[in-house]
Amino acid sequence: MASLKKLAITSTGVFLVRDAAGKLVEDENGQWSITVHSPGTKQFQKAKHAYDEKRSNALAAIMGRDDSKRTPEDDARDVADFLAAVTVSFNNFDYEGKKGHEAYKAAYMDIEIGHVADGLNKFLGDRGNFLPTKADDSSNTSDKSPG
Repeated sequence: MASLKKLAITSTGVFLVRDAAGKLVEDENGQWSITVHSPGTKQFQKAKHAYDEKRSNALAAIMGRDDSKRTPEDDARDVADFLAAVTVSFNNFDYEGKKGHEAYKAAYMDIEIGHVADGLNKFLGDRGNFLPTKADDSSNTSDKSPG
């Protein structure tokens, strides 16, 4: 009998970086991409919970007529925190010469390149982006094949 676990998604995914016009970005270092934890990991779930909790607390403050108002910067910071928490690596590029979590967060907060954070957030919302790659049957060759 088949197991439902056969439908499991991979633990990471690779988002291909695009410019604001939607073109894939590549330079002498290669294709730009961002490796992220998938929605099927504890890292992702922890980051999503923290994000959801911040949003819930903000809503509760508004409903309780708390005078502390959220700013667009607060929202951007919350999204950047989430995206940085699920980012494993920037591939073939960096942010202003920096690497690591703080660089990821700063990049995702940079409104001039906000299309990258927007695209990554959309990518993360589709579990189909984390399907295991299937071996291509046509590429299977044996060492006895001619050529």
